[in-house]
Amino acid sequence: MKGTMKELQKIKGIGEILARRFVEAGYDTHGKIAEAGEEALKAIKGTNPRAISSIISQAADLADEVGKVRAKRVEELKAAAATLKGQVEGVARSVRDRFADELQGKQGRKIEKELLKVMAALERVEGKIGKRVKRAGKGLAKAEARLAGLAEQGAKGVGKGLKKARKSLKRVLS
Repeated sequence: MKGTMKELQKIKGIGEILARRFVEAGYDTHGKIAEAGEEALKAIKGTNPRAISSIISQAADLADEVGKVRAKRVEELKAAAATLKGQVEGVARSVRDRFADELQGKQGRKIEKELLKVMAALERVEGKIGKRVKRAGKGLAKAEARLAGLAEQGAKGVGKGLKKARKSLKRVLS
């Protein structure tokens, strides 16, 4: 609640007490304040009637700014997901080149299955990026770190690393 109140206090004319009243009335974001309208804000005790139009316009400007920042972050995360897909494909090629004889057996089937699971998880994460921006950023970063160390691993290590990367991606979905 304190973080929300600090955000609302960025609007000129809203102090600590008025921010608390706005939050208690259900206007806890700039967008909600901008949509509320003058009559709804007049009903909140302590709101200066002459400042309401200024508060609404400032809230609308801040809401637009937040939306732009979010949209930019979503685009960055989509690019990171595409890069991660390329990295997984690179791991697949590397495994095929380094462990050609081992891929015929049980270990090879496990690695292939895990690669497919990682790719499927990545595609599901790409679909959720817009809704879970913060969680997606963390999950993609963690998966990327897990995949980065697979170049020097053995066949078993690659399988385990892929599994850990997939689990990092699954946390975004839960």
